[in-house]
Amino acid sequence: MLSEALKNTLHRVAKDEGFGEYEIETKIGSSHGDNYVGILIAVTISGTKNVNNQSKYEELSLICKTPPVDENRRKILKSNLVFDREIYVYSKLLPAFTSFQQNQGLSEADSFLSFPKVYACEANEKDGNYILIMEDMRSKNYEMWPKEKEISLDHELRIMTELGKFNGVAFAMKTQRPDQFAEFNQMNDLFVDVVSRGLFRSLVLKSIERAANALKNPKYKQFMNNIRSNCEQKLEYYLSGTCNKDFTVIGHSDCWSNNFLFQYFDKNKTQLKSICFLDWQFTHSCSPALDLLYNIFSSTDKNFREKHYEQLLQAYHSSLSTTIEKLGSDPDGLFSYENLQNELKKFGEFTLLVVPMLLLVKITNPKDIKPIGDYSACVERGEEIDLINNLDEETQEKFSGLINDLFDDLVRLGYINI
Repeated sequence: MLSEALKNTLHRVAKDEGFGEYEIETKIGSSHGDNYVGILIAVTISGTKNVNNQSKYEELSLICKTPPVDENRRKILKSNLVFDREIYVYSKLLPAFTSFQQNQGLSEADSFLSFPKVYACEANEKDGNYILIMEDMRSKNYEMWPKEKEISLDHELRIMTELGKFNGVAFAMKTQRPDQFAEFNQMNDLFVDVVSRGLFRSLVLKSIERAANALKNPKYKQFMNNIRSNCEQKLEYYLSGTCNKDFTVIGHSDCWSNNFLFQYFDKNKTQLKSICFLDWQFTHSCSPALDLLYNIFSSTDKNFREKHYEQLLQAYHSSLSTTIEKLGSDPDGLFSYENLQNELKKFGEFTLLVVPMLLLVKITNPKDIKPIGDYSACVERGEEIDLINNLDEETQEKFSGLINDLFDDLVRLGYINI
């Protein structure tokens, strides 16, 4: 059921896009377990347009993103914070980045443009009406990588390339347009308030606890239990900017596999064409290391990292450096490869705070993930509850292997000291 505010906005979009007579059809926009902090509604506007004095039938596929209808769930999700942030990113940050790249003469191929077109952004904190309407990229044959599968090398390299572009724009803007960048640099972290102290606090803590219980090395287990005891303080330390003053950019801050869509040149999906970044609700000023650690260690396994980890970092840094240089700044002076390596070591422990949760959500069968409405109701009543049910033997064994391999790699790379 569409709210009156959303209906009115959709009618305005239809008229702005030149539709005369038209119909609006809706359906659920996401699957169970794919979206936690909002409601996604897939909308098709179909009808006639007057093109060169001729009536032409067209369809426009959209995704509408709104907060939950239930007021209590909105409060516990802190919907006003995350929707304010995402609307700000789509209406202010990304247009500014796009304009900066255009003014500096970057071609579309060299620019960071990997996000959907937005048709309407409305934020009314007073009455809680937040509406984000954007292009449904599925209409252009974009699709999500199956979250239960380890990502392929070409897909992960494309993510690194686009992250490099995105961060490169931030570095160049910070140098060339410091006043403009300063506004974006004020975006604070929301993850701690919304996730680790909010609705998903138990998910974060129980994920770390599950990880500690799965570890075989006693020193690893002790290290992980210490992290659990100081989880909120450590997250705040890494995300608030306390240790993050040297190389700040704007981070996507939730770039796990579910927040990318991929488009292919062919039906057999043998050649990747482009990528689209979604869900900018936790975007904030931070070190570029955070997105890299968050993404790589939640998307790849030990075998993949042993073969390709350095290749991923090189792809990221090459893209970042090329972007900075084409925008007219000095990449080595702003963020050298040595700087990147040092940042990854500085923030390595952050991986253990977030990746166990991401791995659990990825490998757990959707039927074993509680409906978010039931979960949030329990949290509101103060009940201790886990979003994820007890794992079956096969899933538990897989999680145990991933966690033990994660620790081995972080120690091997010098990202944590045991």
